[in-house]
Amino acid sequence: MKSKLISPSTPLGKQIECLTMTKYYFEENNISSDKEKLLADCSSFKETPIQFMEQVHGNRINLVSEYKSSSVARTDGLISDKSNLALGVLTADCLPVAISRTDGSLFGVVHAGWRGLLNGILEISIKKIAKADQGLSAWIGPSITSRNYEVGKEVYDSFKMKDEESELSFEKIKSDKWLFSLQTEAKRVMEKRNVEVEDSAICSFESSSLFSYRRNETNNRMITIIWRKI
Repeated sequence: MKSKLISPSTPLGKQIECLTMTKYYFEENNISSDKEKLLADCSSFKETPIQFMEQVHGNRINLVSEYKSSSVARTDGLISDKSNLALGVLTADCLPVAISRTDGSLFGVVHAGWRGLLNGILEISIKKIAKADQGLSAWIGPSITSRNYEVGKEVYDSFKMKDEESELSFEKIKSDKWLFSLQTEAKRVMEKRNVEVEDSAICSFESSSLFSYRRNETNNRMITIIWRKI
């Protein structure tokens, strides 16, 4: 079966919806998946406008109070408390992370590659969304898994220097090479801060319905969105 849309098994919060659009969804709806055309071709989902961002592998998070047709400049995370828009992220191996308060009052989406994780984008997002009397839930969408993601000593050393426990996310395969699980590191960081996490466990490198830059340096992208139903 060709998966067109991929979603978490349970809602992240009250009235919160979240999903990843795949290659087959774009094909069925005659949408270009090329990242240069995708934002214009897929500016809404079921009549809900999608707010995108200019992703730069950083750790900046922006609050969105109203929809704008232009992408939010130089940011890798969006949060909102509005019901009249969706927040979107483009990926082709990096982590799309959707996160919400359990009451649905505030939700967000994050683009996280190894640089974003190292620079604390998830920690910053959690601080901005967390509320004392509300739990947080997150979903890690389709992304490259460790068996297809080899990194060098500089990446391993940088994470170890930041947090010794990050070693749990690496598997040494050579004297200077490691397999790195972005998902394990993201889950570790979020669960350490009492976020309930679901991982889609779908590898972008291996799935024919997904795009992977590491597989073939594609210019195509998936879209992951989160929104609150009216």
